Amino acid sequence: MSTTISRRGLLKGIALAGAGASAPGSALFAKASGTADEPWTGYVICDSCNHVPQCGIRFHAKGNTVLKIENWTENPRNMLCSKGLSTLQRLYNPNRLLYPMKRTNPKGSKDPGWVRISWDEAYKMIAAKMLATREKYGPESVMFYAGDPKEPRPAIYRLARYFGSTTWCTESSVGCRSGCMMAEELNFGCPNNGGTPSADTKVYLILATNVWSQPLDWWKAIMAAKDRGCKIITIDSRRTKAAEIADIHLQPRVGTDAALVAGMCRVLIKENLYDKAFVEEWTNGFEAYKAYVEEFTPEKTEELTGVPAQLVVEGARLWAKGPGAFTLTTQSTSHNSNGVNNTRALLLLPIIMGYIDKKGGAAFGQGPKGLTMAAYGLHPTLSEVAWFNKPEQKARRLDREEVPLWAEMKDQVSPNNFPEWVRDGKVRMFCGWGFNVNIWPSPQEYAAAVAKLDFAFSSDYFYRPDSHDNLDIVLPAAMNYERFAPFGWYGPRIAVRKPVKPLGECREDWRIAFELGCIVDKPEHFFGGDPKAACDFVIRNLGGAGWDAFEAALPAVSKVPAPEPGFEKFRTGRMRPDGKPGFNTVSGKLDFASARAGKYGYPELPVFKPMMPLTKEFDLRFMNGTRKPHITHSKTRSDQPFLLDIENCLTIDMAPEDAEKRGIREGDWVEIRSPYGGPVEAKVTVTILVPPGLVGAQYGWLGKQNTQVLVGREVRDPMSGYSAYFEMPVSVKKLEKTEA
Repeated sequence: MSTTISRRGLLKGIALAGAGASAPGSALFAKASGTADEPWTGYVICDSCNHVPQCGIRFHAKGNTVLKIENWTENPRNMLCSKGLSTLQRLYNPNRLLYPMKRTNPKGSKDPGWVRISWDEAYKMIAAKMLATREKYGPESVMFYAGDPKEPRPAIYRLARYFGSTTWCTESSVGCRSGCMMAEELNFGCPNNGGTPSADTKVYLILATNVWSQPLDWWKAIMAAKDRGCKIITIDSRRTKAAEIADIHLQPRVGTDAALVAGMCRVLIKENLYDKAFVEEWTNGFEAYKAYVEEFTPEKTEELTGVPAQLVVEGARLWAKGPGAFTLTTQSTSHNSNGVNNTRALLLLPIIMGYIDKKGGAAFGQGPKGLTMAAYGLHPTLSEVAWFNKPEQKARRLDREEVPLWAEMKDQVSPNNFPEWVRDGKVRMFCGWGFNVNIWPSPQEYAAAVAKLDFAFSSDYFYRPDSHDNLDIVLPAAMNYERFAPFGWYGPRIAVRKPVKPLGECREDWRIAFELGCIVDKPEHFFGGDPKAACDFVIRNLGGAGWDAFEAALPAVSKVPAPEPGFEKFRTGRMRPDGKPGFNTVSGKLDFASARAGKYGYPELPVFKPMMPLTKEFDLRFMNGTRKPHITHSKTRSDQPFLLDIENCLTIDMAPEDAEKRGIREGDWVEIRSPYGGPVEAKVTVTILVPPGLVGAQYGWLGKQNTQVLVGREVRDPMSGYSAYFEMPVSVKKLEKTEA
């Protein structure tokens, strides 16, 4: 499917792109677009939730214009929410970036002096800077970064690998799901944040999971389980919808999860409710953990967590009436200074009861061999993950001393010390896709670091001043309706896309990465710049018939071979790459105590650690990053204005007691400060969603409403390097203001 072309030939083809889509890959759209009056149907994937959960969109078009969208009913994720339904407005937003742009004024100027340039000029300038920087400072001095959405990751993985740089970073290595994944891998030996209850599940444990953080069919499955008699236990600091429907809601103070679990496990051990035979055969470090939890009496647990002692006992007893399954938040429990250990502790609850890969318990699914959803590398032969994990590559990583356990476990570098790397000359050039400086705490410090780089570029859907003002080139990225790559995957089911042509001169991110790769390396390493050929390569590696066959089958979603699910796969060697019984941990068992963590001086047990203390001035705990059904990231604001009609400003949740104490009423404007920054302005919602002492907020609003400035860089989880987004002490004061 791909065409091998030379670097010179590639640039010659790219130069023609201004008049249409004549560059390599343009022929891919011939079937999809038709004539101006010809109606046709296309199929794409929503990326509003950062390429998760890959909900399917069916659209109806005339020529190259999308007229209507609806649920893609044959897709396993076939229910669009308000975010997905508003993506069509984003596609035709008049503020979209449509052409490559180059800075003409010096960095720091009030006006960057952007001028339109050709793709030929943009590629030549970027490639020349990449090669010159590598020659002078080494490959690690060129930083590759994939932000939001996650879709470009496989192509950028490959570009970084063949360029030779280990400085490959993502929004997940800044602060997203990978912190929880560390805990899952330390305990289980593989990522697993749970799933939905099966027909045999008797008790279901919801761990800090907001309904709006999950696909809509997740909630339907929970309610169906409850209707058939499954008991629900929710552990969450907030009173969410998932807490409202629970039989028992355990509401610990933020960051005290490890203490709550210690208290519950003590009950299970003392009352001999745990699965002793399973623990003895398949776990490691239980005796040490048993000794550790001895001090966590119900009364002590209540003192530390705020959860009533009797509820600690009742929660443990109900959990013992399994089999039980669970779902774990994708990120929130890892966003405090003890985040990985708090998450490790929560995951001990299915382990101590032996609810592991058993009927009605916590399933450990196995998809097609090689297909990887965890870091969105798609397939190891595409992302070349093995190269990043070689000892000689690990030794060159810039984060190896800052977060040594992370550096051992993850092929993505933690970029949270980016300002220091720039200051010390370790990073000289930045290559970004979907880069948003406001994902970081104290974003002004990262923006200042970008300004000091020798050269920086990024692709994006829109021009974003906070992130782009200090770049040298900004490239226009094709949106989800205009992309072939990546395909959607749902276990063994593969959903290829049938998109429209990109507007203007936009190009999909995979194509940008591959075409740059063709210039700085060899075209044969990058499928001649063709994203569709790369996806075909992966599908065939998975044993599928190939892209063309899967496209011809649309709207049906095709399948590739995958192992039969089965239960207790750890007994037959299916949980380890070497085929031996057990789990893919250092001990070969499920770890209460992790020697892998202990090797770097971290506690082997998932111990409790108090959060930052509140003070007289900063007397409320701030939870930065709560979700609503129409809000995830900053892109679900001005990019999709329909959503602004639902909510047009930052709102914070405050308990009635806290509001009354400060003379604050529903709808009042307030000023928020922390020891690290502010003020931030927000409108108050007075609600029992949060308990007294806790303030909940979304992040992603900008300007005076940017909550990221409240989060300090100094306070981090030492294991993941994540900043404590869900921990900051803050003050909240009423403002005399009536409008946003």
